[in-house]
Amino acid sequence: MKPQTPIMYGQSATVTAAPDQPKERLDVFLHEQFPAYSRSFFNRAIMDGLVQVNGSVITKTGFTIAPNSVVSITFPAKREVSAQMVERANFPIQVIAEHEHFMIINKPAGLLVHPTTSTSNEITLMDWLLCNVEQIAEVGCVARPGIIHRLDKLTSGLMIIPRTNYAYTQFGTMFRDRTMSKTYLAVVQGHPPREGTIDLAIARHHIERNRMTTVAKDEPIRMKTRHAVTHYAVERYFADAALLRVTLETGRTHQIRVHMAAIGHPIIGDVLYGTKSPLIARQALHAYELAFTFDGKPYTFVAELPEDMQVLLTHLSQ
Repeated sequence: MKPQTPIMYGQSATVTAAPDQPKERLDVFLHEQFPAYSRSFFNRAIMDGLVQVNGSVITKTGFTIAPNSVVSITFPAKREVSAQMVERANFPIQVIAEHEHFMIINKPAGLLVHPTTSTSNEITLMDWLLCNVEQIAEVGCVARPGIIHRLDKLTSGLMIIPRTNYAYTQFGTMFRDRTMSKTYLAVVQGHPPREGTIDLAIARHHIERNRMTTVAKDEPIRMKTRHAVTHYAVERYFADAALLRVTLETGRTHQIRVHMAAIGHPIIGDVLYGTKSPLIARQALHAYELAFTFDGKPYTFVAELPEDMQVLLTHLSQ
């Protein structure tokens, strides 16, 4: 596990690259200097204008630092979210299972996993954890305590919450080595083949930065891409839709959503990669099952479809 460093709310820090510093992205360099903060944390800090290199503000996360570069960062101020605010939000978070080292929860659609910016006061799963799980503030990355993976805000379903740093390390290894089995249920437009595998690399869209895009193997690479593989099998066909069981070999941002859209079968209700639906107010995607082995013991957890997806399927059946 990466060592913790003090939480530096509102403070500034300066580090100097070594004379033999190899060429490296700025966000990677900062993550190495302050390993308790994630790369995505530094990505956001850079885009927010909080990082300087040799006295100049840098807003491109892919900026390459050179030997002897002087890098300064101002850490964001602490978010002010009270226990009363969390309680008033009243998100129906269901605890599926509790273990000495971890929890399994069922995240409702509409709940953000962690804050997108330091100034946001939107209540998140992370806030709920800090208010309800003892010692969670000491687990994992200081900027996102207790968070080892995430679901999109409008995706529902199962999440693992490590309660100890031992579990945080174990689950991190499982995700990295792809020994964690994750199964989703998705309702898509049209009739895809009975089963299939989508093997398309994923990159951030070069214009719309909140979107991802696929990159074919024979396409010239003009951006940073990440290997992504999605397997699916049709559970049921409807008149012009299908219920899919989806499993992931990789876990990339928006992977299922962008992959299904890429083969012409976007998830119903996904306004980012498809179209708005009158039948459901969000993308019809649910993290249905998690299976893993922890300390030599196998575990499998299931969260049945939430009401809005059940209503959608009932309507499609008519």
